[in-house]
Amino acid sequence: MPALYAAQAGYEIVSAVGVDAIRAKSVRQVQLLVDLARERGFPAHAPERPEQRGGMVILDVPHGQAVTRELLRREVIVDYRPGAGIRFSPHFYSADEEVARALDEMRRILDSGAYGAHEAAGSVGF
Repeated sequence: MPALYAAQAGYEIVSAVGVDAIRAKSVRQVQLLVDLARERGFPAHAPERPEQRGGMVILDVPHGQAVTRELLRREVIVDYRPGAGIRFSPHFYSADEEVARALDEMRRILDSGAYGAHEAAGSVGF
């Protein structure tokens, strides 16, 4: 039962913010993520119609696993999906600036070759 008590604060926050408000922000931020990704040259894997989307977008970029490792090192929380790409998932507490920063960091990583330090690691460690 301790886990039930630990989860109570989360339920209270969601209740106070409201599920409809959380969904509205998710739809808006996922669209922002798709738009900013495309502006930066990243193909976004997400349905075109916002009402068909969930709260995440997959970006298929070169060296995806190594880029993910470098994003994590820079404290950009994403995860890599083999065969798909890097999963970005803003939450109701994420700021628009954080969405833009994540994509800017990814652009810098790719442009600078900073992902190279992680390529030798392969798939071990995820």
